[in-house]
Amino acid sequence: MLASSRNPRGPHGPRRAQDETLLLISSRQRLSARYGEHGLETIQDSLKQFGSGLSQRGVRLVVGLVDDARSLSGLGVAPVKRITPGSVKGVMDVMREKVSGRSKIPVSVLILGGHEVIPYFKLTNPAPDSDAEVLSDNPYGSRPGAMSAEKCLLPDVPVGRMPDGDGHGPGLLTGQIELASRSGKRPVRAETGDARSLTYTAAVWQRASREVATGLGWKGALKVCPPLTYLRVKAGWFEGKTLLYFNLHGSDREPYWFGQAAEKYPTALSPRNVTNFSRGSNVVVTEACYGAIEAGRSCETSMALAFLATGTPCFVGSTCVAYGALVPPVSEADLIALHFFRSLQKGMTAGRALVTARAHLAALAISGQGYLDEDDKKTLLQFVLLGDPTLRPTWAF
Repeated sequence: MLASSRNPRGPHGPRRAQDETLLLISSRQRLSARYGEHGLETIQDSLKQFGSGLSQRGVRLVVGLVDDARSLSGLGVAPVKRITPGSVKGVMDVMREKVSGRSKIPVSVLILGGHEVIPYFKLTNPAPDSDAEVLSDNPYGSRPGAMSAEKCLLPDVPVGRMPDGDGHGPGLLTGQIELASRSGKRPVRAETGDARSLTYTAAVWQRASREVATGLGWKGALKVCPPLTYLRVKAGWFEGKTLLYFNLHGSDREPYWFGQAAEKYPTALSPRNVTNFSRGSNVVVTEACYGAIEAGRSCETSMALAFLATGTPCFVGSTCVAYGALVPPVSEADLIALHFFRSLQKGMTAGRALVTARAHLAALAISGQGYLDEDDKKTLLQFVLLGDPTLRPTWAF
């Protein structure tokens, strides 16, 4: 993440009536090319289990493989001949309208696969920084035909994605699908949200991080880097923690997150820390630059994939250089984190919570300065949800 002053931050029971629809989008050809027909069958078997699990919490699953005529025949939609963000959105927009129908049942979108299966949109970067473009899923949740940065700042349809990293086997995908299938069966816990939260921050941002934590009612001590580093991360940090908030640096060249004090940037957290110590069943929000980077990566080279592989069902992060406050009042990425967690506390689904967090950021920026500046716009575009957007993780609070 970057400070808004432009300091760099990189170096269950009976079947319920269906009251929501989850439209799952993927590519048969690309999944088959990556995993073979046997791997594709394994994924499809997991999706059957997923559909059953969703129905237990009132969600109907509709699967649309955008390049497969058989998959789309029931909806009367023609398959795409070539996978591009625009062609996928075109089919998806028609499908959304058809599955919603006259009843206008709420629809959320889940993209199955990473950038190499269903690509992110590459949007014009509104901010004058080192990123040539912003990878974003916002257009998939925006109104039909909206595919530019300016038209996709505030999508109204919740969107999530289950990435598959470098494609070495379908296990990462099927693991996420099977975890999401069981999400409605988690017990409600007795501890308070404060007792189950972890905040890990760069020293230079600990005042801003404390502001976010305090706004959520989390009163526990912050983990701060430095003096802490990845070498001092312990299993006890994660035990019983279901709400994980990271305000650290990230990089597109290295798989770690970093702290900062003055001009020193020690390594704060590594993928191995996550795979060794994280016990899953947690909600993760990171403000790190490139915190959600996953394309072509593995659990050893992507923090996001490391969390997903160890059982995190809900991960929110940025695809590129991100911004936030050096000190209070909090701004940009800080507001995404604050209002995402706050919306979950109110019982919203993960997808709706991210939609709401963006809306709060925009409203606060406009009320405070009269407009959305470049950093605000980029923040609205860059944060993605990795996980099922219909997940309602009340068990985490």
